[in-house]
Amino acid sequence: MSDAKKGGNHTEGTKTKISDAMKGKAKPEGAGSPSQQIEVTDITNDTTTSYDSMGAAAIALNINKRRISAYFIRNQVKPYKGRYTFKKI
Repeated sequence: MSDAKKGGNHTEGTKTKISDAMKGKAKPEGAGSPSQQIEVTDITNDTTTSYDSMGAAAIALNINKRRISAYFIRNQVKPYKGRYTFKKI
């Protein structure tokens, strides 16, 4: 019986039901990694904005979260796209 389930994929309808059921529920203690607060400076208009997570900043700036993460991994100094600098808070 267990071999029959291995390698199977959920249908889109099932994925939607699972997603809806999980919305609003808190993660168990210790699950996942904590969010990293960051500060984003837009050098073109000299504004600085704080975000609760890299994901929140990525959504607000309409860029991929991995780009922000790579910025820190590579210890970049040059502004991303010649416009944004990121700093961990």
